Amino acid sequence: MKPLLEITSIPIDIEVNITRASLEVDREAPVAKVSRDKGEFTIDAEPIKINIDNSRMYDSIGFRKPRQMWEEEADKGLSLVYQGIAKVANEADSIGNGTATPQSLAAAKAARTIETVTGWLPEDGPDISWSDGKLSINYKADQLNFDFSNPMPKFKFNPGSVEFIINQLPKVEIEYTGEPLYFPASADPNHKE
Repeated sequence: MKPLLEITSIPIDIEVNITRASLEVDREAPVAKVSRDKGEFTIDAEPIKINIDNSRMYDSIGFRKPRQMWEEEADKGLSLVYQGIAKVANEADSIGNGTATPQSLAAAKAARTIETVTGWLPEDGPDISWSDGKLSINYKADQLNFDFSNPMPKFKFNPGSVEFIINQLPKVEIEYTGEPLYFPASADPNHKE
């Protein structure tokens, strides 16, 4: 006799999908900005001043201020004219008397004496004075400014997930494989008495 019940067990069918967690980093490159403040370079120079006063030197050799010199030279000129006339007259007399010749008179005029040589040498030198010069140098170097920008990285966290998909729930199927049972037994259509 075979069993009257057939029991079938159907297990659960689960599908699992797993997404891993991830961390994304968005990092910008560092930036450096350089700027320059221009320096300066200046030179302030005042040269030496030299003062030369030649007035005493010129006075010692007979030079005067223009107005004073004109007046003195005018007086000297009149005196020299008179002396020249007298000298020419004397020379003419000495040539006429035979005591001198024109050549001897010319030689006497060209003869150098110590007075004619040193008459033009100054007795005093020039007065020389000076004031100091100034030199001021101002130098300021260029200034470099550095601005570093190192931005913080941006983080994005993608959480992981676990997904359970239930395709089939578990179940038990019971099937009766026998003949139907009638109660009372006379109700069975195939009943034989």
